[in-house]
Amino acid sequence: NSIDASAKLIDARFAMNAACHSDVTNRMAEEEAGLIKKRTPWEVAAEEKAIAYVSLRGMERMHPRPSEETFAMNRKYLEDADKKLQKFAREGHDVETAFRKAVEKQQESTLQMDAMTQAWRKENPHSNTFEVGGPETQRLYEQVAAPPKSSSRRGDFYTCDYCKKPSAAELKCCARCKKVAYCNKDCQKAAWKAHKKTCIPWTGTKDPKELALTWDELEAFGGFPAEGKVLEIRAMLDESMVRQVFQCKDRLGKLRRIAAYTNSRGIPGLQQGSIIKWKNPKFHYFMDGSSGARIEEEDLPNITVS
Repeated sequence: NSIDASAKLIDARFAMNAACHSDVTNRMAEEEAGLIKKRTPWEVAAEEKAIAYVSLRGMERMHPRPSEETFAMNRKYLEDADKKLQKFAREGHDVETAFRKAVEKQQESTLQMDAMTQAWRKENPHSNTFEVGGPETQRLYEQVAAPPKSSSRRGDFYTCDYCKKPSAAELKCCARCKKVAYCNKDCQKAAWKAHKKTCIPWTGTKDPKELALTWDELEAFGGFPAEGKVLEIRAMLDESMVRQVFQCKDRLGKLRRIAAYTNSRGIPGLQQGSIIKWKNPKFHYFMDGSSGARIEEEDLPNITVS
């Protein structure tokens, strides 16, 4: 069977894993350059297992199915990574949390593919072939799955630029470029060797404005409203049933769910691909284990949709 009997994927590895492997490669390059803190060995092993795990699940849905050789390769990759994790678990490391986070990261590419397929179906209700790759794929990505655009003139003051830990309190920014921040002097010192190559002195008459919050930064507020802050996200995948529910992507590509608990069970103007800006947002944990934002009627005056 094809994806939900409607989408044909021409390359299994490209469709489900190209973005995953690209992200991994980019992160490794950043780690080697000293731009960000290196992952622990068990985090690396968890990511390896997650890639294989999500890949195998995705390949089961594809038509035509990948070769048995490709299945065997991914199963072996999964087994090898699992053995590494078991070893780290015996040593007392928290491999369960590392694997959960890694799977969540890899599943984002699956949801992105689902969103693009969903948008394609709306445009082509009488066709049953969606070929991945080329300008059509790029157009659909830009239309419904691209992160909200961020201004290079703004700074991120709520996530450490080195260890990537989010904070509800504003962090101390680099005194030179004023656009990156660190949670402590140790992180700033560790990052300086690489950061100084791209650290351009800020020449504005006023300090740069802050970027919109990410999902992780909003979560750091512990469920309390982030007063005076703005969450900016793209409504990517429509999961609506009795109320509007969307998987939404922040400026860094993180996905979380929003659900409309308004009187109309919807958010005016919201559709797939919309950009949502929410002032004074708050994070929410849903009973099914997912998380993101629960939009109430009283939140609507602080929300704009474009």
